[in-house]
Amino acid sequence: MLQTIFKRSLSTKPSSSAVGALLGTVVERSDADFKQTLALAGSTPVVVDFYADWCGPCRMLAPILKKSIQTQQPTPKTFLVKVNVDEAVKTAAEYGIASLPTVGVFRDGALVETFVGLRNEEFVKQFVEKHTASA
Repeated sequence: MLQTIFKRSLSTKPSSSAVGALLGTVVERSDADFKQTLALAGSTPVVVDFYADWCGPCRMLAPILKKSIQTQQPTPKTFLVKVNVDEAVKTAAEYGIASLPTVGVFRDGALVETFVGLRNEEFVKQFVEKHTASA
């Protein structure tokens, strides 16, 4: 159902209900649909995890990011987009991803801030909260 909502919303104007359905979730995106996802989100902050399957620190950071997104209080204010840089080569190049993991926050389609490397849960939680406090 979520995929249906997302696909339908890509063909029309961004709707708050489509974005609302994504809040607190983790979605995979590729070169083909990354920018559409950012456009759909509009002013809603989007946390993006640029990773690779072979990257050990990426695998360690993934559950920390997921938990930070899903446990926002009182309700999630963002969602996590995972971009495999080995498959989304154009997207990774466009944003200058040279080290993994790289985590960024996008708002209105623009990259606002990034951090690189494995970080602890408290750092990630504060990073997410910093960018969603006004959402």
